Amino acid sequence: MSQTLEYEQVAENASEGAQFGRTSTEKIAFYGATPVTRPITGATNNASTATSISMSTVGQALVLWSMNSFAAVRDMQNAVSSCQYAMKQLGLIV
Repeated sequence: MSQTLEYEQVAENASEGAQFGRTSTEKIAFYGATPVTRPITGATNNASTATSISMSTVGQALVLWSMNSFAAVRDMQNAVSSCQYAMKQLGLIV
């Protein structure tokens, strides 16, 4: 005899999948975080570790990731920082 599940399924076995927030202004959150509207990622740098980069770090990134300029390293850093900030707002990471 199977045991009753102690959790709810979001998709309710719908083959089309599940959706959270029908519009970008509806608020959602995960793991008890305060619900927020859709995070907007941009050029804003929100990672505390991204405030300064030494030239040796830039040189290592240029070599290891085949980047061709400091601007490419900075752009990657900003993209990762923006994603990190959005995930923190949603409660996906702390």
